[in-house]
Amino acid sequence: MKTFKWVVEFEVTETWVADGFNITNQKAIGMIEEALPFASGAEFKATVLKAPDPKLIRKTQGYTV
Repeated sequence: MKTFKWVVEFEVTETWVADGFNITNQKAIGMIEEALPFASGAEFKATVLKAPDPKLIRKTQGYTV
């Protein structure tokens, strides 16, 4: 089956990260599933190609690194 590809970049403020935002492959898939409730998991995939340092995310969310 022919596929189409979008490359999406999320840029959020520190407040979003502090409030718990941290996009992962599974969360991205969940966003697609919510937008397309009749789609089969075999019909799409999502991959986070680049993300901030996990230590920086944890620190911003108030956890000790």
